[in-house]
Amino acid sequence: MKRAEICEALAPLKIVDYPEVPPPPPKGVVVKITYSGVCHSDVHIWEDEMDMGDGVKMKLTAGKFIKFPLAPGHEIAGIIEAVGSEAGSEVKVGDAVVVYPWLACLQCDLCTHGQPNLCLNAVERIGAAKHGGFATHVVVPITSGAVVKIPEGLAPEVACMVPCSGITTYNAVLKTKEKVTEMVRMKGNAKLLIIGAGGLGMWCIQFAKALLPPETRVFSADISEEKLQMAKEANADDTILWSKDANEQEILAQTMQRSGGVFDAVIDLVGAGATSQRAFNLTERGGIQVNVGLFGGNMKIPLIVLALHTKCVQGVCVGAPHHLEDCLKLVAEKKLKPPPLEFFTLDQATEALTRLKEGTMKGRGILKL
Repeated sequence: MKRAEICEALAPLKIVDYPEVPPPPPKGVVVKITYSGVCHSDVHIWEDEMDMGDGVKMKLTAGKFIKFPLAPGHEIAGIIEAVGSEAGSEVKVGDAVVVYPWLACLQCDLCTHGQPNLCLNAVERIGAAKHGGFATHVVVPITSGAVVKIPEGLAPEVACMVPCSGITTYNAVLKTKEKVTEMVRMKGNAKLLIIGAGGLGMWCIQFAKALLPPETRVFSADISEEKLQMAKEANADDTILWSKDANEQEILAQTMQRSGGVFDAVIDLVGAGATSQRAFNLTERGGIQVNVGLFGGNMKIPLIVLALHTKCVQGVCVGAPHHLEDCLKLVAEKKLKPPPLEFFTLDQATEALTRLKEGTMKGRGILKL
């Protein structure tokens, strides 16, 4: 067994060979990994910090869950190689599966009722508290809700992205659905703005087109013309290029001129202070802003405006196990187009993280094991 392990913040990952593959836990499995996605959350772990706003940086290894050495990676597809003696009958050796990595304590009401992603006691979180997908094998502690068979016809290199970038954007669109549907009922149409047109943006646009009423116009905004071209290919109704040189008032005016006003719903896939503040200012009265990205920082909300404009600001932390099953089925049935994929070997894990950190990766990086 081989792992690419973070031993020190921002240092090259160490490739470690282990003589044996660990046995499966009694209720779990061992998955031989075929593909593992490279996510911005992996970059945060590699950096060992997150921007909490106002100049405050949170050191991740100062907490009780993330410790080095660690093989990151939580977008995992592979083949079940071994099954524990008490594991359920829903999976067997040889099954092609994806892993739901957002496991936590496995015991509390949230975990036992299908919401482990909301449990703060994340002792079993794969790729954070436990070794993840930057490896040839991964140990999954349970089978129920944690390993899902890949639908027929869905390529594993595409399926591996669904447990993170897929269900995150799927869940974000679901959060807007009630409000958007209500606006369509009242006005005959609605507008959704998606901030960020990279890998997550492509998924988000397609989920919006598949899940929201057809009267919904989907706009994509980004600072990259190349990424906005990807958004057009994903069937965005319109795109908006935000110039790095323009001031905030110019950007707001340009956006509203292009769209014909503010938006009933805004999904921020970047999650920087500037983009989230912009999202709030571009959200219609009674509308909803959904924050997904973890770039970091903070935003200022005038409380009077929040109340009088009856706006809703909603956070999304990936999704629940049932979202993974539903999302895989939708991607397979609708034949949704993945973002452009760039493949790396396990030995190139540091290069993949560096490229993602520097913003030079087009689409999504995938480790091919």
